[in-house]
Amino acid sequence: MNPADFAYRKGSVMRARGFFQGAVCKAVIAAALALGVVGDVMGMNESSGNARMDQAAAYSDQGVAFREQSDYPRALEWFQKALAIQEKALGKEHPDTAATYHDIGLTYNRQGKYEEALAWYRKALAAREKVLGKGHPDTATTYNNIGMAYSRQGNYEEALAWCRKALAAREKTLGKEHSDTATTYNNIGVVYVHQGNYEEALAWHRKALAIQEKVLGKEHSNTATTYNNIALAQSRQGNDEEALKWYRKALAVFEKALGKGHPDTATTYNNIANVYSRQGNNEEALEWYWKFLAVQEKVLGKEHPNTAVAYNNIAQAYSYQGMYEKALEWHRKALAVSEKALGKAHPITAMIHNNIGLAYYYGQGDHEKALAELLKAYGIRRHALGETHPDTMDTKASMETIYQETAAARQKPFARWLEEALR
Repeated sequence: MNPADFAYRKGSVMRARGFFQGAVCKAVIAAALALGVVGDVMGMNESSGNARMDQAAAYSDQGVAFREQSDYPRALEWFQKALAIQEKALGKEHPDTAATYHDIGLTYNRQGKYEEALAWYRKALAAREKVLGKGHPDTATTYNNIGMAYSRQGNYEEALAWCRKALAAREKTLGKEHSDTATTYNNIGVVYVHQGNYEEALAWHRKALAIQEKVLGKEHSNTATTYNNIALAQSRQGNDEEALKWYRKALAVFEKALGKGHPDTATTYNNIANVYSRQGNNEEALEWYWKFLAVQEKVLGKEHPNTAVAYNNIAQAYSYQGMYEKALEWHRKALAVSEKALGKAHPITAMIHNNIGLAYYYGQGDHEKALAELLKAYGIRRHALGETHPDTMDTKASMETIYQETAAARQKPFARWLEEALR
């Protein structure tokens, strides 16, 4: 299988900040928090209800700041400080408390810990639906982010259901030409890409792009997100030159708006590398993969799912060069991270098993090990993606080709062997 591409899933997170909306105030509070003297700097009496709420808001702002720096443990620490105040003073159903639940969920999501993210999103959702209503923009944001967490788990039907709930709320409340509505169009497109429905995906991405270029402009990072996603759908259809054109449009915006060390910029490095890899230009691909890996390890760490994808893609580049031992080394690193971060039944884990199997076959001629790995990949894909998904069918075809070269094929048809093996 080809290396993994990245689609972007951006959800907007809205929070009432009250007194702390001003940039100057935020800077003062951040500095004060670093010294642990918020009450003194602001001249607050800690027993004052307003002072406590302002302090909670300051803690939340600090959590957001650490999350944006990809310092997730410290982000969670500050969010928990805010939550302790909010739950006690406001209760568990107040919008500010719900916003912190949502922030914690988003932080776990950024770490690739999707079960934890979903648990916190659902706490936020329960409060928001009850207090704000199902059509409120904050509630819609939670629908959106629940949907994308399911998508990252490979549960695409569930993901689509939640994205459509977000879309209904956003179209009704914000209108069809709002940037948040465009985000949901984009996310629905991403899910369709993962399902292998590329024409449907492109239709949704183009709807998103029309709004974003009009409302945000062509140099906004959200617009670049859609450039990337259009490129991904084109690439999956085999339109590599068209894909490269769109990836380079995305990259120009990301590097200018976010910098070369930002994860969004890095994922575009990865996607460009994948196109070169598919074209057989493996040296060029490796150069881009190394750029991608450098950012992933620095920003997200060595145990993040995106880092596992980087390891896998470097392994694939080595495979295409005929360096199978080197490839297996990197695939095993990828598998260890993916199983730990995503679990043994995730599509990304399946992708790595698939690639390990092919490396055993092409590199060592080891039919037994190859079939064992491909069988693992097939079992996961069949369950997570369905029998007719292109990835599932590719793995099945690879198994059949390899099985026909074994002595067992002379006594037992492939279909019977597969049925018994799956049992």
